[in-house]
Amino acid sequence: MESQKLIEEIRRAVTEVKEKSQEMVSVNALINYLNSLEKEVEEHRDFDQRKFESEITVFRAEHERNLAHYDAQQQHSLELLRSVIAYGQAALKSAILINGGAAAALLAFIGNIWAKGIVPQAVSSITNAIIFFSSGVLASAFGTGTTYLTQYCYSEEWNKSAKLFHILTIIVVLFSYFLFAMGAYASYEAFVKHLALG
Repeated sequence: MESQKLIEEIRRAVTEVKEKSQEMVSVNALINYLNSLEKEVEEHRDFDQRKFESEITVFRAEHERNLAHYDAQQQHSLELLRSVIAYGQAALKSAILINGGAAAALLAFIGNIWAKGIVPQAVSSITNAIIFFSSGVLASAFGTGTTYLTQYCYSEEWNKSAKLFHILTIIVVLFSYFLFAMGAYASYEAFVKHLALG
């Protein structure tokens, strides 16, 4: 029981005695009253202590639940970021691989037909395809650089710049795939026009 409530309780008891037109109070009655009041105060103190401990336990449980939820969200975000990075790296690697492989294959093919003297006019058409494939490799390498800049900006919490580089990286990778498609089409045209006829 709080001290203010205790004083109010004593005042109420004294007022009751006064209203009964009693001017004197027995010392024994006062001591008995104070003892019962003390007992009541002790019971309230135990109740308040238990209530406080209960509230602390509830607060700790809620706090631990909130921390676990926050930790789960952070882990989810981290795993999502890792998967995005992994997929982005895979896209860049595949863009470099398909463009570089196609350019290397066409160079080997040109060397082979040039050595045999077969249809040298086809070489000029095939070089257009090699230019597309080589440009695709260059675009992919540029995309690798923009990926680094994206991660750097995210780590420095420059979110607007990071999003800009992120979008730029996606555009560059898609452009690299487009260059591969253009190179494949240029190769097809060269084969159909020159080598099929030759």
